[in-house]
Amino acid sequence: MKDQNHKSQSVLFRTTLSLAVGTILVFLVLIMIFYKTTTSSIISDNKDKMKNQAESLVLAYDSLITDKSVSETAAQAFLNSFARTEGCAVWFIRNDGRIEFMTSVPSFIRDDIHSVGEYAYLRTERVEEMLDHHGEVVTSDVTNGIFANDQTVSLSIARSSSQSNLYIVLFQSVDVEREAFWKLSNGLMLPILVSFSMALLFFSLMARSLIRPLRALSDAATQVTKGDLTTRIDIPELRKDSALKYMLTDEITNMVSTVNNMIERLERQEADRKVFISSIAHDLRTPLTSIKGFLSAISDGTIPPESYPKYMDIIQTQVSRIQKLITSMTEASSLSQVDKDKMEEFNINDMIHDAVQNVENLLSDKGISVSVELGKNKDDEMRVFGESQLLYRVFYNLLTNAIKFTPLDGIIQITTAFEPKEKKVYVTIEDSGSGIPEDKLDRVFESFYKVDPSRTESGFGLGLYICREIITAHGERIWAESGSELGGAKFVYTLPVPEDLSLEEKAADEKKSSEKADAGKNAEDSKESGKNKKA
Repeated sequence: MKDQNHKSQSVLFRTTLSLAVGTILVFLVLIMIFYKTTTSSIISDNKDKMKNQAESLVLAYDSLITDKSVSETAAQAFLNSFARTEGCAVWFIRNDGRIEFMTSVPSFIRDDIHSVGEYAYLRTERVEEMLDHHGEVVTSDVTNGIFANDQTVSLSIARSSSQSNLYIVLFQSVDVEREAFWKLSNGLMLPILVSFSMALLFFSLMARSLIRPLRALSDAATQVTKGDLTTRIDIPELRKDSALKYMLTDEITNMVSTVNNMIERLERQEADRKVFISSIAHDLRTPLTSIKGFLSAISDGTIPPESYPKYMDIIQTQVSRIQKLITSMTEASSLSQVDKDKMEEFNINDMIHDAVQNVENLLSDKGISVSVELGKNKDDEMRVFGESQLLYRVFYNLLTNAIKFTPLDGIIQITTAFEPKEKKVYVTIEDSGSGIPEDKLDRVFESFYKVDPSRTESGFGLGLYICREIITAHGERIWAESGSELGGAKFVYTLPVPEDLSLEEKAADEKKSSEKADAGKNAEDSKESGKNKKA
């Protein structure tokens, strides 16, 4: 048991871990998508910001140089202050690349600077790139997201000043990775942690509710294999007061119910088997004891020779009872299939009349009257299709069973009815006896089952079981219910109809539909004709 609990806990852990890993992967994909979107947004926002900075700086600088009261030192101080405040580098460059002024030298542009005499120049390719995109932000070393090698982006923009052949250039380096992760940690981290915790809790509860029935099924199967048929599967989530009952699927609920019903049926069959063995032992012991006693009495001379015929008849009767018991048991195990070569079309109403005539002596002994209401499906007959001898056995067993449990001067009602839509014939036998308890209606067709086990003289408990096997072999149904008219037991079973009869019914239906359509068409034609005459 400990090993099973450990194994089930291991399954629960692995299932929860798998769901957790799956959730983490989903969140990682979402985070990567967010990172990619955020980096693009950061670059775009910084480009717009830098463009506005360049416009503002050009306007401010042009205003300063036109003011005679502002010295060159004050203008440079303004440029340095602007660069520190905005976090960028401010350069003045001629169109030939000569650098007139710079506040700082960004690391990404350092390799593009070279000296010629006493002046510093910017690499021609870099100058041409900025001037070709005059007034627009030029982006270099653009990151491609989380899979890129570079995590920073360099931005630059060149704007012409009021002085001829002089350009104001802004350089800025943006740490995209740092800003993206800052937004991620401040904007998404808490929602992600809360969502992941809730998802993990939900997955744990779901996995537990799914694995518990499987563990219970395994434990129940183990107990059944050990011979304990009293065990049942009890799952708290299936109770009405459980808040987790909606987490179980209908398949699991049905599976648990089916297994419980199966175990209950096995338990009943085991109990019936014990009763049957006891009954068989009694049914065999009584005649064998009688036979042994009479043979011993004949052997030792207790019974005189002139009495031999009498006691030999008794012995023969007891032997016949044993043979009948063995025959019933053999037939019960060999009637689950029918021989298709013996299937034939016949009138079941005639078969019913023959069976009733054959039991007239039984009916007369108890003063039982029989009410017969027989339908028809072809001419004046009720045609069915099946193995007639076996179906006669079914009806005869049900009829003699009704006679056995019908009181003196009682009534037995027999009906046959045809259902065209189902293409089936319904045969019903109802008696005015004491009936069958509601809780035993589904069990009367089980092998060796008796509604009243104390009545050992009433048979071996195989008659109704044989009836069910024969009807099931024909692909039909048989069931018992409480009689609505006579108040006793009521047995109903279905029989198939011949194929040609089904075709006739189908043709008749098609003919009726065609006639109905023709009638509708004629009515429309008459209506149209009337309109034409009126016109």
